[in-house]
Amino acid sequence: MKRVKEIIKDACVEMKLELYDIEYKKENATWVLRVMVDTDDGVTIDECVELNLLLNKRITDDLIENSYNLEVTSPGAERKLRNLDEIRKSIGKYVYVKTFQKISGQKEFYGNLVDFKDNLVYLDEHTINYDEVATIRLAIK
Repeated sequence: MKRVKEIIKDACVEMKLELYDIEYKKENATWVLRVMVDTDDGVTIDECVELNLLLNKRITDDLIENSYNLEVTSPGAERKLRNLDEIRKSIGKYVYVKTFQKISGQKEFYGNLVDFKDNLVYLDEHTINYDEVATIRLAIK
């Protein structure tokens, strides 16, 4: 899989797409190679199709042992923010935050991500210590 990942990364750079994640797993009886990509403006269906065609040409049968389906997709409008860089890149966007314990009587918060600094998540009306965050993801109003 190491070579497959390199091929995927190189193709994303070539197409100016941000590689969000790669999954290779069995779903029901079929193996799926799922490539999730994005851009600052979002990824289009045409970009997904183009990357799919490019990867189909470059990932040869000898690189993956099992028969598989290739899926190229966006990570979704409500994707999880998995690390501090993704949180910082999402400043100004609408998010959902779930905390481990109740803060001011609640565990779930929605709001615009105003800032993230000094280990604090600043929403419109709430400030949450990042250590208390169980999940943070983009959300749709």
